[in-house]
Amino acid sequence: MNRYQLPFLFIWLLIMTACTSAPPPPAPALDLQLVVATDDFAVGAPRVPFLIYSGPDRVADAQAVTIFLYDLAVEPPELIWDGAAVSYSDYEVPYWVVFPELPRAGYWGLGAEIRLADGRQAVGQFVIEALEQSLGPAVGALAPPSENRTLRSEPDIARLTSDFTDPEPALYQMTVAEAVDTGRPTVVTFTTPAFCATQICAPVLNSVKAVWRQMADQANFIHIEVYQEFEPLVLADEIGEWGLTSEPWTFVLDQAGVVTARLGGPVSPRELLAAVNGARP
Repeated sequence: MNRYQLPFLFIWLLIMTACTSAPPPPAPALDLQLVVATDDFAVGAPRVPFLIYSGPDRVADAQAVTIFLYDLAVEPPELIWDGAAVSYSDYEVPYWVVFPELPRAGYWGLGAEIRLADGRQAVGQFVIEALEQSLGPAVGALAPPSENRTLRSEPDIARLTSDFTDPEPALYQMTVAEAVDTGRPTVVTFTTPAFCATQICAPVLNSVKAVWRQMADQANFIHIEVYQEFEPLVLADEIGEWGLTSEPWTFVLDQAGVVTARLGGPVSPRELLAAVNGARP
């Protein structure tokens, strides 16, 4: 039986109900949980980051992951795309990224075949919703020319960032509007290191700092804290201006302020560096 013809969510049901006169099937693959690490997906080929868990434990020994995209609008679900996910282990919480081709808005099922380090096979699945247009700035759109706070307008860096232990002043020197006027690429990251609810988002700013240290003379780097007030927590105006419904988000802009990469959720130094240099896995 060709695996590409098996409908999503029915693979193991068919195995378990196979004719008893047939040879016994091989041991079933491990069933793992895939956790999507961001939101706001749109028609096209959006970046979909995910993590792999076995119960409460993160799976760190996955060697390869192939994703199969199923159209859930038909019965039975129809396979329409498959592709390899890319691993990013240079991050505090290693994650995977895939760029499925979503032809229309709606709900899509993604099944995964996972090869573990010991040679065992595992499977997993998750569902995402694709919108006609993303809520935040899309690739190819002009970024909002924000007049975000800087150390000129607010000299106390502790009011500009919740990165209380190791703030980097270079990330609070210019507004987005000023950065675009320099004619250099710009990285804008929206994250809140101290108030992030999970390990997945807190290290994003560390990735931005790492790439800034490599490319400070080639690109602009801006951190916009998610909160403009910490007691009580008050969202920054730029969150609404950019149409963000979650955090963290990191955007790469070209010399004209056009979005060339939108990176929701975890971002490793390697992935961000590639995005600034115009590459995509």
